[in-house]
Amino acid sequence: AWERKVVTQLSGSLVDGIIVVTPTTNNFPTNHPLVIIDPCDVGNFPAVIATNRTGACAATTYLISLGHRRIGLIGGTPSLLSARQRQAGYEEALEQAGLSMLDELCVQGDYSRQTALIGARQLLTMASPPTAILAANDQSAFAVLEVAHTLGIRVPEALSVIGFDNTAESAYSDPPLTTVDQSIVQMGSQAAKLLMQRIEGQTVENRLYELPTQLVIRQSCQPLLGNR
Repeated sequence: AWERKVVTQLSGSLVDGIIVVTPTTNNFPTNHPLVIIDPCDVGNFPAVIATNRTGACAATTYLISLGHRRIGLIGGTPSLLSARQRQAGYEEALEQAGLSMLDELCVQGDYSRQTALIGARQLLTMASPPTAILAANDQSAFAVLEVAHTLGIRVPEALSVIGFDNTAESAYSDPPLTTVDQSIVQMGSQAAKLLMQRIEGQTVENRLYELPTQLVIRQSCQPLLGNR
């Protein structure tokens, strides 16, 4: 309701167009130019998103190629399409490798560090913890690194970790984080181009505009050793 109210207040008066980032709704009461980044679902406005499923599948496949079989997942905000796509990519990679998806290895997150701290501790204190964790975003991955350090679990020697976003901080974490680059700058640029086209009266289709992801390999993963 708050998001709809703000869009209504801005439309056609204070601004020529609006970009809304990660909204909780796609139903905005306006006919004025509006573009969404990271929507909660396919809606009635142009939206920009990354190829989240492909990126998460590539990250999970990489962990499997390193010998990991018990791979944990800390998910994102379930109301967002990106989070659902990333979980689907994780599940797809497991299925392609002939591995079962275990509910005990999947914990619900919300893209926040605080929630990820709880999820990481839940996974890493299991009787048979995962040897690798895919986090739905870099902030969640940083939380995994923090909990692992607190528990005396060495990364990547005893635990491999992958994030998603490729934020600037990911290159400077300890160890530097392997992550999925989702072209954040390009997403913003594409959204701005679409909005300008709409403002200028050009035809823009109300659909998802997907930008490619790429796995960025750093030092937070290594091959599974021994019988872990």
